Amino acid sequence: MSYGAAVTQPTPPPGPPAPPGYGQPFGYGQPIPPPIPPRPSRPIWPWLVGGAVVFAFVVALGGTGLVLALHEAGQRAVPAAPQPALPWAPPERAPATPSAEPEPPRVVAPTVTISGRGDKTTKVALEPDAGYVATITHDGDSNFMVEALDHSGQPIGLVVNAIGAYAGDRTVGLMEREAPAAFRVRADGAWKIVLRDLTKAPTFTGKASGREPAVFLVPDAERLGTQITATHTGRANFVVRGYGDDDRIGLFVNEIGRYRGTADLPPDLKVIEVEAQGGWTLQAVR
Repeated sequence: MSYGAAVTQPTPPPGPPAPPGYGQPFGYGQPIPPPIPPRPSRPIWPWLVGGAVVFAFVVALGGTGLVLALHEAGQRAVPAAPQPALPWAPPERAPATPSAEPEPPRVVAPTVTISGRGDKTTKVALEPDAGYVATITHDGDSNFMVEALDHSGQPIGLVVNAIGAYAGDRTVGLMEREAPAAFRVRADGAWKIVLRDLTKAPTFTGKASGREPAVFLVPDAERLGTQITATHTGRANFVVRGYGDDDRIGLFVNEIGRYRGTADLPPDLKVIEVEAQGGWTLQAVR
């Protein structure tokens, strides 16, 4: 068979009848039905127009919302108008508390006298915070020593250490930093100690002299001058101490034998103490 001859379909083999309503399948001895004509196409411009309208509507709504949002943001971003300044008022202060009551005037310590012969330890009742000037005498020939003790019997200061007869003034309660509770005396003769309040000591007016230990009050050191000149003609120890604010201790002179010299005079000087066994002088210098 040539390719140009008509093509005939073979007769289908017998088989079960087709279900009702279905007929024989195409291509098995049946003419091919004409193709189903395509459905007529609808014009697209109504859709385009409608879409454009809807898009314009949506854009319009979105633009309005955008404008409203921008307007609201602008309202939030605009700073508030400055408020008129209020008159300044100082900060409130806590009510002032009443000042503490002034300290009571210092009580002048009463005078205390102790005496004896030879070695002896004697208790004394002194004001705890007071300073004293002690006038001490001894008529023996050998070593004479007076030692200050605390309440437990421990030594807290050497008041006198001399040989033979002795007479002079010494401070008590300044170098020791507390009032002694007792005195221990080593002597071979009669001795006496008179303890008076420090305010009973004589005043240093800028010039003083003597041959025995002495204690002076200095009411205004700045008025006296800036230096102090000291001389000594004896052969034993020559010591000049000063006590300032809070009983601060300063040493002007500590020599043996004859001496002449000048030292600075502290402006807060309150008390001068001289230890000597020969002629001495003190002179304030401007």
